[in-house]
Amino acid sequence: MKPLENTRILDLTRLLPGAICTMLLGDMGAEIIKVEDPVTGDYARLMPPLIDGMGAFFRSSNRGKKSIVLDLKQDAGQAVLHRLVEQADALIEGFRPGVTARLGADYQTLRAINPRLVYCSLSGWGQMGPLAHVSGHDLNYIARNGLLGAELNPQTLGAKVADVGGAYVGVMGVLAALLQRERSGRGDYVDVALSEAAMPFAMLGWVLASCRNMGSEALSLGGASACYRLYYCADDEPVALSAVEMKFWANFCVAVGKPEWTALHTATARQPELIEDVSKLFRSKSAADWADLLDDADCCFSRITAPEALHDDPQMKERGMVGITAEGIPWMRSPIRLSGDEPSLLPAPNHGEHTREVLLGNGFNEADIVALLETGVIRQSP
Repeated sequence: MKPLENTRILDLTRLLPGAICTMLLGDMGAEIIKVEDPVTGDYARLMPPLIDGMGAFFRSSNRGKKSIVLDLKQDAGQAVLHRLVEQADALIEGFRPGVTARLGADYQTLRAINPRLVYCSLSGWGQMGPLAHVSGHDLNYIARNGLLGAELNPQTLGAKVADVGGAYVGVMGVLAALLQRERSGRGDYVDVALSEAAMPFAMLGWVLASCRNMGSEALSLGGASACYRLYYCADDEPVALSAVEMKFWANFCVAVGKPEWTALHTATARQPELIEDVSKLFRSKSAADWADLLDDADCCFSRITAPEALHDDPQMKERGMVGITAEGIPWMRSPIRLSGDEPSLLPAPNHGEHTREVLLGNGFNEADIVALLETGVIRQSP
């Protein structure tokens, strides 16, 4: 039995953070019911590339969930949501602050209906503060929270650190609130700011810069130290060296025939010169040649794996982390592993695929459903 079996979660989110958050909870056994608007539903459904008309990311991050279409701009739609909340354990939403109040889906309203409800808000800047209502995306959050500022040469990241970090913080918050509810009998409110969720990734730089005037030393793990950088090889392929500890740096220096570099490991004033020398060295061989030399040198060296090559990575294969279904849909398992746990590869839902099923399971009868369909409050996929 999975830990969250018999736990029902209403998902009012769109796009990346909410999708990842509820996918992880679903992988732990929770029933995830996506509540989507009648027009397009989750925007990720239409984000290319498409597989059989549905976004590949949507398919991958919404596997095994149920979808109902509900118009929360109508009073009757809000009344339907309120009935669903009566039997829900948690609700997760990703709107800007204030929007859920207009939809009759705010915490104060829903808590009065179900005091045991755990309610989680995922927003860019959180529910308070001067930026609470300001628009933003991952790049804005990591630009403002110190993460990019911890880099010697800030650049656009391919990784969505704040979005995915926020998803994990949401999972932790929901699980903690569910555990607390078992003790107190009461639900709780979880306020997740994506900008704050990414801050721990930059915490070391912040601590160093705050404790004393270190200048470039505070950026030692942001590209200012030769031992911790990306380098380009003769074939223009980048490789990663992260020999932070002296023992690993010494192993690297010996392996490349430069034992005299060992003493420069933490020589701050010598780092620009050392970086230049190490860069020239890496430019002398191909990435494959360097891997042949350094993979077994125990010096924290790695080649860089392209996303499309993850399926062939021996570490990923051994741990069954990624795969592609027979239908060509990529999947990534939850990194939260419990004994005997296997990823769920059930398909992502069509828009409104489970409207009738969910409503029938929550006390509505066929006459109720017909009436709601006729007024456009709900929709179901053909």
